[in-house]
Amino acid sequence: MRVTRRLEHKELIMKKLIPVLIILGLALSACGNFPLSRNNEAETDSDMATRVAELLATMTTPTVEMVFPDTPTPMPLPATEAPPEPAAPTATQEPLELPATETPLVVEETLSTDQAGTPTATAAPALPETDPARKLGNPTSVDPLDSYEKWAWPTSSDDYLKVNFKDGYLEMTGLTTMAGWRLPMISQQTNTYIELTVNSGACQAKDSYGIIFRVPVFKEPTQGYLYEVTCDGYLRLWEWNGKAKPKGEAEVLINWKESTDIKAGANQVNRLGVMTVGKSLRIYVNGVPQGEVSDSSYPAGFFGAFVRSVTTSKYTVKFDEMKYWENPAQ
Repeated sequence: MRVTRRLEHKELIMKKLIPVLIILGLALSACGNFPLSRNNEAETDSDMATRVAELLATMTTPTVEMVFPDTPTPMPLPATEAPPEPAAPTATQEPLELPATETPLVVEETLSTDQAGTPTATAAPALPETDPARKLGNPTSVDPLDSYEKWAWPTSSDDYLKVNFKDGYLEMTGLTTMAGWRLPMISQQTNTYIELTVNSGACQAKDSYGIIFRVPVFKEPTQGYLYEVTCDGYLRLWEWNGKAKPKGEAEVLINWKESTDIKAGANQVNRLGVMTVGKSLRIYVNGVPQGEVSDSSYPAGFFGAFVRSVTTSKYTVKFDEMKYWENPAQ
């Protein structure tokens, strides 16, 4: 009897170890697509095991098949989801918006130097009073997106998306009209303010980009929320459930609406922000709130960036910087 129990105990231990050994082996074999060290030097087995262990500790859905995908799962939007010209939020969404009079823009004086090296004073717009970055202090972490190194971004490409770091940007090129995204190796977030600075690149019309957040499972990024901004100045917030049969399900939380706070057009720089506190999801453009909804479908998860080539074939967006603040005060 005692021998039988010992055998059962050993079998239980092996069952627990198998998922960890599988994911460690896959992670070690995928270093070419998932670089985790500087200068393209492979990390030691010990360093990789530590990073994998830290990530496993944040996963929301433990499973035997713990596999890192080579690329996130892109998702198609139904043809009916194309933004209208123009469009307004539906009455059932009730986004909370602040009037323009409550978002004053303060002008601050900054110092720069001319070609001769002489200091000159120039006026630069400061952050608006509504910008969370004004009162949240130092971010928990900042990635300048100069390379994959800081947050360990996957750089592999597939049939839907091409990813490259070039000239100080994280460049994502959409290869189809479906959205494709990448998630860095950052622990899952619950209450967080996420900010993404974007150069729109050579975009047109409905080419779009944005933030994907609260992805429940890092290894299977088929669910989450997406905050999307188009080249011609529209935005929306929607929820994606790629596990819904037969081909996934998208639910619009804040419908397409045009916003004058977006710097529309090609090669324009915009700062997108997402505030998640409990069920509250609030979106920002350049520090100005654009709407708020309450949704509890995904209470926590990972985040990243995405692109959609809707108008331009192989549209390339240039992500310049990403940062986040944990446990922000609303």
